[in-house]
Amino acid sequence: MGLFRDLSQLPETAKGGVLVIGNFDGVHKGHQAVLSRALEKAQEIEGDRKTEVTVLVFDPHPRQYFAPHAPSLRLTRLETRARLLEQYGATNIVALTFNKNMAEMSAEDFIQKIIIESFDARAVCIGHDFHFGKNRAGTPDMLKTAGDMHGFDVLFIAAVSPDNAGERPYSSTAIRECLTRGEISQATNLLGDYWRLEADVQQGDQRGRTIDFPTANLSLEDYHLPLFGVYAVTIEMLNGSFGGQKFTGVANLGIRPSFETEAPRLEVFIFDFDGDIYGDTLSVGLVDFIRPEQQFDNLDALKAQIARDVQSAREVLASL
Repeated sequence: MGLFRDLSQLPETAKGGVLVIGNFDGVHKGHQAVLSRALEKAQEIEGDRKTEVTVLVFDPHPRQYFAPHAPSLRLTRLETRARLLEQYGATNIVALTFNKNMAEMSAEDFIQKIIIESFDARAVCIGHDFHFGKNRAGTPDMLKTAGDMHGFDVLFIAAVSPDNAGERPYSSTAIRECLTRGEISQATNLLGDYWRLEADVQQGDQRGRTIDFPTANLSLEDYHLPLFGVYAVTIEMLNGSFGGQKFTGVANLGIRPSFETEAPRLEVFIFDFDGDIYGDTLSVGLVDFIRPEQQFDNLDALKAQIARDVQSAREVLASL
């Protein structure tokens, strides 16, 4: 994967290409349209060598830097974004640390030091509402003027909307709202795929195993929290002994009120699987919302409900 955390790591082949700038949280259909246009532009200007498309993102998100204690709005972690961006055609993904120096960089310096000196961009592709530099002083018009002066094209990509008239444009905000309401099919439509949470399997309290439903426990730290409840899910093992294998299952997302757990987490019961995956990384996709999280008076009632949840999830997943 061509993921770089520092401009000094950037290969020479990334220079003189098409630079795409944005946050790309979720890599939804609107983001995919931006990348598609960037790839078209790269083909238009391709000469003696392949013109590469490089995506520039910031990590953490500037909003997290300025409001560090606010609830996380993140849909995808950096590694997930990079993998998706590469899947949709980007050659390089550069993730610059958004820190005090970056926050105080003027719009003029951003153009000169980043776009011109670091990337020597032939074209810059941005969303219609892109702003940059200290206090968001840099505007699309300012970038266009700089491009005319320094010899790089600037492509403004308008907001992309679903085919259904009157629907909101594709956006990370709209996806978060769908997840918060448990509207999983709508979120899937905006993303073009299931919303996926990627995390390492942590040691749990083994309660699931005592009632014949052992679970893989994943932290929800740094993620936007969907509606608490039970979901039908897909699972892909990203590494470890089972790396590359895919499964289906049912998962509880929340605080487990029956056990008075404080920190939200995802507990995944993987169908037809029995293996040691502690420490391995899973990608869990939410397919459908089954029911809200609820509290049970005893383990027998909980076990009976989980059995019903498993049946409901299998019925949902049978059509995949």
